[in-house]
Amino acid sequence: MSILDRTVDTERILLKESRPSDVKEAILRESTRLFLANGFRGTSVKEITEAVGIGRGTLYWYFKSKDEILLTIFHKFENEMLDRLIEALRPLKADFVAKYKFLHKFTTEFARDNRELSLAFHTLSSEMAGTHTEAEKVAKGVHDKFRLIMKGLLDEGKKNGSIKKDLPSPLYAHVIVAHHHGMLFQWLTSGDSLDARDFAKATRDFILKGILKKNS
Repeated sequence: MSILDRTVDTERILLKESRPSDVKEAILRESTRLFLANGFRGTSVKEITEAVGIGRGTLYWYFKSKDEILLTIFHKFENEMLDRLIEALRPLKADFVAKYKFLHKFTTEFARDNRELSLAFHTLSSEMAGTHTEAEKVAKGVHDKFRLIMKGLLDEGKKNGSIKKDLPSPLYAHVIVAHHHGMLFQWLTSGDSLDARDFAKATRDFILKGILKKNS
């Protein structure tokens, strides 16, 4: 039996003895860690397989390529953060201020509880900017989804009179999302030098002060 055959047999045993979801999650977890440490381009498939403790064949059983791993990380962030946020906002009967505060709290707590995934999405989507790849397209779609959620809240606020009527919702949705992403990145990378609760509240109140009517 050749070395290649023995390797394939070993990987088949690993697949049989491990739950597929466990192996897949391990690949995503170690890839996320390595992408954060070395960047997407600076991480090799060999480094990923060594970190997980599997062979190349096992990795390709779950993912066709390193690019597919990156896309899966982007979609994981989208599903676990944005889609859950949409579901949580949908039944909420409240005015704009309450809904925005809920959104702000939800996304901030998600970043706190899912630090590596949040950092990976923001840093890797920046790395993909200008590459004209499928990864850039997917990352842009996730950013656009968050912006459209924000635009919808702004439009609601204008209708119920809590936001300035002349406020251009599309433009301010971009502005608020940019502030929000910047706030999270600053917080996640500042370690213990920044009081997270005070920083998040100050950012939230700063945004609200700029868009609300004076009597709201």
